[in-house]
Amino acid sequence: MRIAILVACLWLAASPLWGKIVFYSFRDGNTEIYTMDSDGGNQTRLTFNEVSDFAPAWSPSGQQIAFCSDRDGNWEVYVMDADGSNQRRLTRHPGLDVQPTWSPDGSQIAFASTRNADKDHQRTNLFVMDANGGNVRQVMRMDSASRPYWSPDGKRLLFVAITDSGREVYMVGINGRNRWKVSFPNIEAGMFARGWSPDGKKILYMEAIGSTANDVTLIIATLNPIRQEVLHFDRLPLPKMPISGAAWGADGKSILITTNGPMNNGWNIYRFRLTDRKLIQLTHHVQRDSGPQEWNSRLSVQPQRLLPLFWGEIKSNRD
Repeated sequence: MRIAILVACLWLAASPLWGKIVFYSFRDGNTEIYTMDSDGGNQTRLTFNEVSDFAPAWSPSGQQIAFCSDRDGNWEVYVMDADGSNQRRLTRHPGLDVQPTWSPDGSQIAFASTRNADKDHQRTNLFVMDANGGNVRQVMRMDSASRPYWSPDGKRLLFVAITDSGREVYMVGINGRNRWKVSFPNIEAGMFARGWSPDGKKILYMEAIGSTANDVTLIIATLNPIRQEVLHFDRLPLPKMPISGAAWGADGKSILITTNGPMNNGWNIYRFRLTDRKLIQLTHHVQRDSGPQEWNSRLSVQPQRLLPLFWGEIKSNRD
């Protein structure tokens, strides 16, 4: 009996049903932010604006959600309590501020911004600020750097850069040093970072050929950050279907996917379990649901901000 109770307790502690997923959706006429249980139940709308609210990111405590909005006439980073209350603006700059991601201790937020960009090349770079919006500083300078993902150990940022070789995934120390490329070379494809595994040993990214979601592959790269090398790349064995985004599940054993599904039944959020390769549909709506990020208080992991969106891709068919 004791063994049965212990097994049951361990299952409950690791069950994704205890988690919460934040996402954004077009179901109410424009992009608004929602939460739901990890099994897709209890879907709740948090923002109510006539403009776009998107790219939500859980704080490590699960008590706050950072997000982007143009409700004040310019794209800025905002934060709200997990129930949608106490919404407040963090950034105030004429440049574009988007894609927030929390540091593991919750004290800082990294984001992408066009501030400090050249007049002729309004591309984003990576910045870090205190969680209250103060003390903004630039991490590094490249021609284009976006989609930051803070590592679970707080030492690095994963991001996307556009270079002469195309769109690739890089990693850099939070101090702006020790930058290295982590995506597999493919001059025919664009790479899109999708975050860290909860244990910090792997990263997820999308390899997209062409300008649609029809030829997208999800790749997990296993890292050796000490030697700054990728040990191996693994392509996820998914059914043939259009994919516009992906994210790690909070347990590290599943991937959340934005897809039109194997049956082309609308853009919804699915969970792909890595253990048994089962694809589970979480949302069922005729309008587009995107950008999921999962947080689970019963797992000893740090949540990662997943599937952010930046202005250059708002009008595309990828999230």
